[in-house]
Amino acid sequence: MLLGLPLVLGRLAPSSSAQTAAGGTSGPVWLDAAGAPLPFENDDALLEFLRIATVVERKSIDEGINRPDKLLLEGDGTRVHAIFREVSVEKKRTRVQGRYFNRFVDNDAFDCAAYDLARRIGFENVPPVVLRQLGQTPGSVQLWVENAREEAAKDYRPRSPIGWVKQQWDMNLFDNLILNVDRNEKNMVVGQNGELWLIDHGRAFQPQAQLLAPEHLKKINRQLWDRLQGLSDDELKESVRQHLDTEQLQALVKRRELLVELVQGLVDEHGEASVFY
Repeated sequence: MLLGLPLVLGRLAPSSSAQTAAGGTSGPVWLDAAGAPLPFENDDALLEFLRIATVVERKSIDEGINRPDKLLLEGDGTRVHAIFREVSVEKKRTRVQGRYFNRFVDNDAFDCAAYDLARRIGFENVPPVVLRQLGQTPGSVQLWVENAREEAAKDYRPRSPIGWVKQQWDMNLFDNLILNVDRNEKNMVVGQNGELWLIDHGRAFQPQAQLLAPEHLKKINRQLWDRLQGLSDDELKESVRQHLDTEQLQALVKRRELLVELVQGLVDEHGEASVFY
């Protein structure tokens, strides 16, 4: 969607395929507006900053479907760029990306649902985001990425081709789980160390019990899969309950069931060593 969007520049936890590309080992290093590491002890402290920091600058960006705003946030001497998205649209009996929906929802809260679910299963390719009201307008506020580039940039060559491919495999698993019908090169940005960052999930979590593109699931990250499978239905729903309605929650649980059936079928046909990495 935009260059310079939410990103981690630095090391990632070993559970994420982005870590393979970045070569890190000890968790994310988040950067401020000047490119220096942020002083927060953990992601929870960063999320709280995004919720309460003073907005000292706000500029409209004439890109993307919903025209987000770029923010400069400040608190206790720390300055951070962020992006503010505001959208709440629901359509009946419509077609999006060649797929028919009885009910289609585009909502900024799904940005938070994607981050919360990703964090729950150890998928670290979704940057931090919170819900926040600016004036009379509710929306999502997500950390802005300094020095990022679009995934589709013609001159982009990944430092680690296999690390890059693994991140795309993980993205395919995640997008099938959340039924993200709007993944494209504009909402995939690349960090300085080759991390693939996935942004703008407002059109995910549609209330339909179907997978997005099961044919794209060829290789599965064992760590992610074990964490996803290890959640009970109640735990899966609880991770995103504050952002989704009952129909969307039920569809999420059913998509997880469909993924289990699909992956088991791949294992039965090809063996675990060929399916998992």
